[in-house]
Amino acid sequence: MASVAPKKFLNGDGWRARIGIALPSVNTVMEPWAQRVVPAGVSLFTARMFMPAQTSRENLIEMDRTEGHGAIRQLSSVFPDVIAYGCTASSIVQGLDYDAHLRAEIAETYHVPATSAAHAILTALKLLGACTVSIVSPYTAEVDAAEHLYFKSAGLHVLGGSYLGISDGFRLADPEPGTLYELGLKGIHPDADALIISCLNTRSHTVITALEQTLGKPVITSTQATLWHALRLAGIQDSIAGLGRIFQAH
Repeated sequence: MASVAPKKFLNGDGWRARIGIALPSVNTVMEPWAQRVVPAGVSLFTARMFMPAQTSRENLIEMDRTEGHGAIRQLSSVFPDVIAYGCTASSIVQGLDYDAHLRAEIAETYHVPATSAAHAILTALKLLGACTVSIVSPYTAEVDAAEHLYFKSAGLHVLGGSYLGISDGFRLADPEPGTLYELGLKGIHPDADALIISCLNTRSHTVITALEQTLGKPVITSTQATLWHALRLAGIQDSIAGLGRIFQAH
């Protein structure tokens, strides 16, 4: 069980907060991006969970069962102010109860606030007052269907959506901003209050501003929401330009 780190001895990076994020091993997007954009005085640390190439329900569950606890335990050794479980699809395919149990287990074991990508998205939508959403992602039809079910089970109305059909977890990072922008336009329903762009291994944060300006609606992405919620749970209230309404309003 982790003890409390003596912050008075910290005079370099992380003097304001330390953020821990557990990531699938194939993720090449979240870590370098988040380290670039976190506010001064905040440090971000990651631990990796081995993930086979194919993004299937079975592989996601296997990653959680065999790698998840070890990654979280590793993160606890740097005494983070918050731990985030950085795999949207993992929570999506296993449901709300699994996600709630995971967050509670982290918080109770290591005595730090905990969040997950899926929970961060829901928290952001609630604060923005968005009840009807459209969902787009780079995922396969199987994971896309699970996403719709997950967000419906959380009480949201899901209208519209689109997906790219990428099954290789490493290649989820391939779509360029133009592709993601067009995906958002294709998937948005005119009656949606907000657009969700799912997956932490996709550069969705690159198109938030453009899509919000075009659609006139908030855009919530896995990358943006996870970082936002982790920062807020760690007591960091800074606004970060270019990351959408959620970072400006909350």
